[in-house]
Amino acid sequence: MIRFLFISVFVFISGNVFAQHSYQISGKVNALKDGDKIFLIYNLGDQQIVDSTLVKKSEFEFRGELDVPVLASLFLHDNPYATKTTGGRNWDYVRFYLEPVLMNMQAPDSLKHVRITNSPSNKLYKELQALLKDNDRNYSDFVKAAQKLSPDQMKDKAVFDSLVAIENELLHQSYEIHLAFADQHPDAYVALISLDHVAAQKGMSERAGKVYGKVSPELKSTPLGKSIPIKLVALERTAMGAIAPDFEQRTPEGKLIKLSSYNQKKYVLVDFWASWCGPCREENPNLTKVYERYKNKGFTILGVSLDTPGQKKAWLKAIEKDGLVWTQVSDLKGWDNEAAKMYGIRGIPANFLLDPSGKIIAKDLRGDKLHEELKRIFKE
Repeated sequence: MIRFLFISVFVFISGNVFAQHSYQISGKVNALKDGDKIFLIYNLGDQQIVDSTLVKKSEFEFRGELDVPVLASLFLHDNPYATKTTGGRNWDYVRFYLEPVLMNMQAPDSLKHVRITNSPSNKLYKELQALLKDNDRNYSDFVKAAQKLSPDQMKDKAVFDSLVAIENELLHQSYEIHLAFADQHPDAYVALISLDHVAAQKGMSERAGKVYGKVSPELKSTPLGKSIPIKLVALERTAMGAIAPDFEQRTPEGKLIKLSSYNQKKYVLVDFWASWCGPCREENPNLTKVYERYKNKGFTILGVSLDTPGQKKAWLKAIEKDGLVWTQVSDLKGWDNEAAKMYGIRGIPANFLLDPSGKIIAKDLRGDKLHEELKRIFKE
């Protein structure tokens, strides 16, 4: 889902490796030809795994090691993360949960139409998609309708507030579906991912905590399972007036930066973003303006990237292209970024404004709101 007004990117987080077990994909797509190349791509912790194989007699196979299910993709012909393409390319691909079982995939014509069998996680994922179908459609219709509004209409406070209310209601409905799904399947890793999705959402933490209590010890011992209690308290720890949770991550050059010792005696905007996040990149020119205007008055920015190891070059390129001259850090774990988990980040762009004592005094300031808040602080 994509939040139209505020939170701009959402993705299921798949977790790191806990213990190794074998997986196998046995696939057959009748329309594929001998020599066609298929890429399997997924993330394990802070590493992007890319495997490939050639089709023979319409069949292909992958083998490997992992423990918990991870969100993966199969692409025909090219690796999209390593291939420069022009806009509008029609990729033949499928996204699915890769898990340590023998998975069968079959389709008559293309990867996007494969039917996956002998995979408990994908069976549950399909069930979840069915539960979310109406909500996804309603949200898509809402976005399309909002995009048709003129700039003047979007500036109208009544119109804007109405859009916010509709969006929040649709998002809340989806959170309720995820929570109910997690409650119904406490021993399934895919349901644990749904629980992780709602753990840091406003008004959900208490009920999410009760559902977490039903989760099996085995799932709680996975990296994702261990991270959920952190997210359950994230809203409380990042409430207005609270001292911002401290964290330490590295710059692109490898220097460790600790938030609590970063530019003391200044107002600091902790900005969560990523090179692949369109709304983040659109907001960057606004950040450069406020940085230049207030950097000598006691204001600075600390950028925290949710890029992955395979996206490090893209991260560096985005820093240079967008003119982000303030300090940038990341642990290159994508959505598993440790700071993002501490702050309950479920979508980007997101930011927190800290006063010189490290206290959180504002959240999610973008566009004119960021300018107005800094004008007030520096009494312009």
